[in-house]
Amino acid sequence: MKSRMVQLLPMIRFGIVGLVNTGVDYIIFMLLAWGGVPVIVAQIISYSCGTANSYILNSKWTFNKQLSNDTNKRQLPKFIIINLIVLGITSLLLQVLHTGTELPLALGKLIATAAGMIINYIGSRYWVFGSPSRKESEFL
Repeated sequence: MKSRMVQLLPMIRFGIVGLVNTGVDYIIFMLLAWGGVPVIVAQIISYSCGTANSYILNSKWTFNKQLSNDTNKRQLPKFIIINLIVLGITSLLLQVLHTGTELPLALGKLIATAAGMIINYIGSRYWVFGSPSRKESEFL
């Protein structure tokens, strides 16, 4: 039982960090959108705010990495790349949902964010912060 919890812990922590970052992203996005900032610009600003917090919390807490300068130099570029990819995908999806459907902007933002979270977890877990051990990958 303890072994299974150890295996699930990174996913649980990632989810908690994700909720915090999603809240920051969503609140900033909605405030900017209500203030008349174009959707894509609001998305870039709000996503960037959540991303900065995400790197710190996920690297130190979720994936239990003690960051040496060498580790940080390897992880940070990967983190930036995966988040630029997610930003591009979520921005495109948000724009399509906003202009191509009658969904409320707030719901479109939630859908785009959910899609981004899946991509971000996979990229963070297996590329940015290292791949899991063989035992963990068998469990997943």
